[in-house]
Amino acid sequence: MAKIVYERGTIKVVWIKDDPSRIYSKMFDDLEEAKRFAKSKQDYIIFALVKQKQMRDFEWELLPFGKHRLYKLALRLYQKYGNNVMKFLKFRS
Repeated sequence: MAKIVYERGTIKVVWIKDDPSRIYSKMFDDLEEAKRFAKSKQDYIIFALVKQKQMRDFEWELLPFGKHRLYKLALRLYQKYGNNVMKFLKFRS
């Protein structure tokens, strides 16, 4: 079995490219370095590591950079309307 390798870092930049079914990420030890890197990406969000357990369980905090407002809105709508979120969006337009 292949050994799992984890990147080090407490700041994670996550972005999408053309295919929304895939995400890409890169880890950093420094927020300023992460922000500079993220500027080269169009659709990104940045997380800070809150805690981890045995490199298997992770808790991340969304930071106020990139598309963080859109990300939070999408999750709030899903939490409120679940799979009916599309009905809500059609009703509003």
